[in-house]
Amino acid sequence: MRHRFVLLGSLSLVLAVAGYACGGGNHSVAGSGGTGTGGVATATGGSNTGTAGGDGGLFENHGMVVSLAVTPATATVDVVNGVATPVPFTATATYADKFTGVVAAVWSFDQLPIALIDATGNLTPSGTLGGHGTVTATFSGLTATAGVDVILKITQNPAMVSTANQGLFGTPDTNPSGTLLYPYDQTVFARGLLPPELQWSGGAAGDVYFVHVAEKYLDAQFYLSADPPSRFTMPAAVWTQLTQSNAGEPVTLDIQRLSAGVAHQSMHEAWTIAQGNLRGSIYYWTVNTGQLMKIAPGAATPTLLFDSGSNTAIGTPAASGYTGTPSPPWATGGNGKRCVACHTVSKDGSTVAAIFEKTGSTASPWGSVDLTQSPPAVEQMTPYASTTIFLGLTPDGSYAVANDTTMTLALANAKTGAPIASALDAFTDSTCDPAFSPDGTHLAFSGNVTGAYPVEFTRADLDVIDFDQATMTFTNRRMIAPGGTQAIAFPSFTPDSAWIIYQQGDYSRAKYGTSSVGHDDLYMTDLAMAAGPLSLAMASGANLSTTNQHLAYQPTVNPIAVGGYVWVVFVSPRDYGNEMLSVSNPTYENRKQLWVAAVDVNPTPGKDPSHPAFWLPGQDLTTINMSGYWALEACLPTGGTCDQGYECCSGFCQSNSMGVLSCVPAPTGCAQIGDKCATGTDCCNSPSVTCIGGFCSQAQAN
Repeated sequence: MRHRFVLLGSLSLVLAVAGYACGGGNHSVAGSGGTGTGGVATATGGSNTGTAGGDGGLFENHGMVVSLAVTPATATVDVVNGVATPVPFTATATYADKFTGVVAAVWSFDQLPIALIDATGNLTPSGTLGGHGTVTATFSGLTATAGVDVILKITQNPAMVSTANQGLFGTPDTNPSGTLLYPYDQTVFARGLLPPELQWSGGAAGDVYFVHVAEKYLDAQFYLSADPPSRFTMPAAVWTQLTQSNAGEPVTLDIQRLSAGVAHQSMHEAWTIAQGNLRGSIYYWTVNTGQLMKIAPGAATPTLLFDSGSNTAIGTPAASGYTGTPSPPWATGGNGKRCVACHTVSKDGSTVAAIFEKTGSTASPWGSVDLTQSPPAVEQMTPYASTTIFLGLTPDGSYAVANDTTMTLALANAKTGAPIASALDAFTDSTCDPAFSPDGTHLAFSGNVTGAYPVEFTRADLDVIDFDQATMTFTNRRMIAPGGTQAIAFPSFTPDSAWIIYQQGDYSRAKYGTSSVGHDDLYMTDLAMAAGPLSLAMASGANLSTTNQHLAYQPTVNPIAVGGYVWVVFVSPRDYGNEMLSVSNPTYENRKQLWVAAVDVNPTPGKDPSHPAFWLPGQDLTTINMSGYWALEACLPTGGTCDQGYECCSGFCQSNSMGVLSCVPAPTGCAQIGDKCATGTDCCNSPSVTCIGGFCSQAQAN
């Protein structure tokens, strides 16, 4: 039988439980049974009344314990507004002669963040996390279990809506409450993010709203005012409870409007919560300041990546060959700092390679920035006469492929800038946008380009060439996706190095000229050319209004798969709810912002594996944000505090003797999610957890 407990601060639970027995081993016979008193248990039987022994294995002459049961067998516990009251469990033993009695078992609960159980069997929910767990009782070498569902119930009423008016939401008329603008229906969010700002239209000043967010283990209700432009952000603590309590089931959102005493039909949508936290950081360019910024998923604000130096000084290390003209040597974003533009980041988070823009020219020197230093510092700068426009870095940041304004590719030492002769020097066609695979064995780029500028062209194919860093050789160039009459640009590999996500459309740039717009969508294809190309239509905005479609550019992929998904950040000037709402042309009216979308880790041929994107929380809406590159943080040494193994140079993160997660050498046994692996069988809970890009990850979302 399932029991349900409502946990209210003023509610006390009165439960009848059998008393403990004590005594010295004498027995009496009663035809209808009876009770006795003893040291550890009270027993009832069909023909015996007895006393309890003290050895835990024998119940006097009733023989050995043959089975154990927990009461209640299942329980649902409602935690109301964080208030929790202990719930009692009892263990009953059955002996060889069918005699039964409540016993003093050893108790445990397998989900400590959800609840604790004490030595007497009283379970106390934490009040901060919902979910399912298992109570286990152990006695006389036997165990028995009970399932527990802890459900968080949250009600907040900042608008002070009366009980009578709250009741009106239960009898709405047939008119819609409005139109949800953001987030989008069927969006996949990850854990560890800030809550999305709910945005909608259709209301009037003075209306009140009932916002209902529900999943299996959490039910949150808010009564609020939201005059146009209507917006609401649930408290961060509630959002964290929702995402951490979620077990993969859909999250439903309903927003109802009450206007002039009449309630209307809900605005409704559903989301999915990926079972994992997004990691790493996104490094991006704020065009209107000319600086590189960094933001980690879950951060409230971005930070400046490094001090680029004054635009009036050549800087240290200097770009050699500067003759004093033009003066000042560097362009500025209006802040007196030299402008840093196109950039890339090594997978391991150790190195940034970026263009330092000369005054009057975007064809400029490039420098590398050592992110392992504190603060990060420029470690080399190519000659001032250099004309690089775009770069690709090996995963360890040791080598770069520079894309010159002449539409050529050239290999270089990223630490010194020195050129390295390679097969890339012999390419006779125009080539652009180089990007290395996470395993370092492939270089993808746009080939057979039609255009005159590396970031502005009208057609290109997607090409791949193999790379051996040990011998510094490139071999086996091939085209894996034809562009036809369109331009393929900005390739980025998935964590397993088996797929490439890229943009494709009629122009490689979002905005060019005085009124021209490039119309682009995201696609992915596999290196084996067996399943792709696949359209990432939902990520690109197929669910949006016509004016907001085909505005997806410059994707880069998180090097870690999380929760059964690959995660891609891309640039789009699309509307952002009513925070950024265009009149006719989002590309020219709105600022570019960074958006994130989930893509299934195991794409099915012929099926869109992507999901609607969400705006990356924490961005500055007053800056033009683009060129987001996703990379890990520089790895932590042994002993460093961590959350998961890929943050560690060793690749493993485990609890130390104090229960604190820290980086450790390779341990024995299977690898946990986030730990280093070579094959799927290295991972605990294989095959539901597998090895993706060298780290254990959920194989496929539910």
